[in-house]
Amino acid sequence: MFHVMRTPGLIPFCLLATLSSLPAPLGAWAQGGYTVKPGHPRLLVEDVAAMARNCVGPLAEDYRVVKERADAAVRRGGIQYVSNAWSIPEDLMNCGLTYLVERELGHDCRQYVDVVVKQWGDGSIISNREGSHFGYHALAYDWIYDALTPEQRVQYGDALGSWLRFFTDKPEIQLKWGHWEYNQTWGPIHLNIMNCRDALTQKLFIALTLTGTGTRYESDARSFLDSWNERVPAECLPKFDLMGGVWSESYGHGAYGPVTVIPYAFQAWRTATGIDYFAALKPWGYPVESPRWVACTMMPHNERTAWIDDGDGSKPSAFARAAPMLHDGLSQWFSERGREWLRERWQRVACTDPAIRPEAPDTLPLAYLFPGAGHVYMRSAWDDPNATWAFFGCGPQFAGHSRDDEGHFLICKQGALVSRQGGQGHNDSDYYAGGSLIFNLVTVFDPKEKYRRDRGNENDGGLLRHVYEGGPFPRERGHIVAFETTPEYTYAAADITAGYSADKVREVTRQFLYLRGAREYFVVFDRVEATRPEFRRHFFLHVPDEPRGVGNRLSWLSQPDADGQGEVLSTGRSRMFLSTLLPKDAEVVRRGGEGEEAWGHPLEPTAQYNHTAEGRNRPPRCPWRIEVADPNPGARTRFLHVFEISGETEQTPTEVRLLPAAGVQIGDLWRVRFNDDGALGGTVNQQALATTVHTETQYPDDGR
Repeated sequence: MFHVMRTPGLIPFCLLATLSSLPAPLGAWAQGGYTVKPGHPRLLVEDVAAMARNCVGPLAEDYRVVKERADAAVRRGGIQYVSNAWSIPEDLMNCGLTYLVERELGHDCRQYVDVVVKQWGDGSIISNREGSHFGYHALAYDWIYDALTPEQRVQYGDALGSWLRFFTDKPEIQLKWGHWEYNQTWGPIHLNIMNCRDALTQKLFIALTLTGTGTRYESDARSFLDSWNERVPAECLPKFDLMGGVWSESYGHGAYGPVTVIPYAFQAWRTATGIDYFAALKPWGYPVESPRWVACTMMPHNERTAWIDDGDGSKPSAFARAAPMLHDGLSQWFSERGREWLRERWQRVACTDPAIRPEAPDTLPLAYLFPGAGHVYMRSAWDDPNATWAFFGCGPQFAGHSRDDEGHFLICKQGALVSRQGGQGHNDSDYYAGGSLIFNLVTVFDPKEKYRRDRGNENDGGLLRHVYEGGPFPRERGHIVAFETTPEYTYAAADITAGYSADKVREVTRQFLYLRGAREYFVVFDRVEATRPEFRRHFFLHVPDEPRGVGNRLSWLSQPDADGQGEVLSTGRSRMFLSTLLPKDAEVVRRGGEGEEAWGHPLEPTAQYNHTAEGRNRPPRCPWRIEVADPNPGARTRFLHVFEISGETEQTPTEVRLLPAAGVQIGDLWRVRFNDDGALGGTVNQQALATTVHTETQYPDDGR
C-alpha cells in the first residue's frame, strides 16, 4: 500500500515499488499426484447433464446456433474449414457438443458422430504434418469418444498420439526454442502447426484424452502429463504471476494464440483432473487478470483494442472465446458481448456457468496499473463512447516479439488524438516499424551508434532494439516507479534509462499526469541527460491530423476512424492544444502528410526519405509528427508539454505559464510542480478543491 503524506491543497506524487522490488516468484504450487477422470468427455466440459440443462434453459439461444451449424455439417456431409490450415474448424466442436447434448436429452444423435468419422476417414487428416488442426481434432475425439468403435478409438487415437513428440522429439515439455511467455510455446488460435513450437495446448488436449484409451501412445501421454504436472505449477504459474494480466507480446501476438489457448489449456486440466490453475494464480496473474487488461485497452470511440506494442486494433474477440472459462463477472460480460464479435458459440455452450452474473467494465476504476508489463491505463469515464482514454507504458521485455517502445503514450477522445506512426509494418520485413520513430518517445542522437536489425532503418537515436533478440527474460528496459490515482487526476512516472545505450544516456525519465475535469489536460515532463553534450535530444509526437499553429503552440482535431476499420461509436470530434514550455527556445518542426509520413531521424543524413512499406497506409492512420529539439548547450534537457482537450469548435486554449524549475500554472485551475532532479515526483494543487484529494491504490490488501 502506498504511504502518502498529505498537506491541505498540496498532494505529493508517491513512489511505487519497481519491478525489481516486487515479490519474488513464488515457490512451486502444491506438487503431487493427479488423476485423469476415467470417463469421457474430459476436455473443457465440466458436467454434461448440467450443460444439457443449460441448452434448454439460459443458453438455449447459443445452443440453437451450435446445433444449426452441426445440422448444416450433416447435410453437407463434411466439416467446414477442416482443410484450411489457418482457420478454426468450428464444426468439429459444433458436432461434438451437439452429439453430447442430444444424447443427454434422449434424442437422435448418431448423425453428428458419423459426419466427423466420415471426415476423419483413415485418420490421415488428423496426423497430416502439413496442416492438421490436431488440437481441435483432439477435442472432437474426446467429445464423441463413447460413440466410436474400439477400432476407431485406437485408429484415431494413434493419429492424435503421433503429435506428442512433434517438434520436441520427446513427449514432455521442452521449451526448446521458447519460454512460458512466448506465444508459439502454447500454439496458435487455429491449434495447427503454423507458428507453433512446443504446442503445449494441443499436446495437453491429446495427452488428457488418450490416457487409458489403449493406443500405442499411452506411455507418451502419461509422460507428457507428468511433465505438465511438474513444470507448470513450479515454473509457469510463478512467471505468469510476475508477468501479470498483460500478455507479454501485447494483444496482437496474444490474440493469435495465448489470449485464447492458455485458458483452453487451464480449463482442460481443471475438467480432466480437478486441479484448478486459475485458482492457484495470484489475482494479478495471467490469465486471471486478463479481463481487466482487455477492458482497459479497449478504446471508447470504437471498442477496439489499442495499437500498443504489436497490437492490431482488433475487437476483443480472441478473449471472448476464452472468457467462458474464467468464471468471473467481467469475463462473463465479455462472453456475452462476444456473441456480437464472434461466429463461434461452442465455447459458451461447453463452459459457461449461467449462475455467474455479468459485470460490465464500469465497475472498474478510472485508472489501473499493470505492474508486470508496466502498463498504465486511464480514462474519464466508462460506458461512454465520447470518453477520454490514455495509455502510458514502460516495462521489461518478457518475449522476443515485444516492441522497444518504453515511455510511449497514446491519447484519444472521439477518435485518436495522439497515436503512433501509421500502418501495420511487420517486424520481419519493416524494420522502421520495429524502431523508435513510430512511437512517442525521446531520442538521444549519437551519430556513431549502431543498431541491431537496421535494414531499411538507419540510426534513429532511440531505444536499443531488443525485438527478436533472445533471452534471458525478462529483460530490463525501464519500469514504472510511481503511480497514483484519484478522481481528479492520475499520475505515473517511469525510469527509461535502461532502454537506451549506456554509452549515450545517463538519465531518461518521463512523468505523465492526467488532470480530469470539464477541460482536461495531460502534462508530460521528460528529464534527459546525455553522456556528451553533442548528443542532441528530441521529443517526438505522432498525431493523426495536420497540426496548426505557430512555434510552441499547436492544435489539431481528433480523427474518429484513424484507429479502426470504419466503425465509430463516438459522435463529433475533439480538439487538442499543445503547449511546449521546455526546453527554452525549443525548435518545433511539423513533419508529415503524404510522402513524409515515415521520415527518418532529422539528424541522420542517410535517413532523409519516406520509409515506405507494404501496409503503411493501413490503420492506424497517423501521417503527421511533431519534433521538438533542444538547441541549448549542455548535456541536460527538460521537455515539458501541456496537452489540453476541448471541443471541436474551441479556438482558444487555456492560458499556460511556466513556473520556476519544472512547474506549470494551467489557468486558474491547476498548479503542478515536478521534481527537477533526484527522485521522480512532485505536487499537484487543484485550486478549486477545498480539501485534500485522497489517493487510492489498486492492490490494497493483497500484499503486492
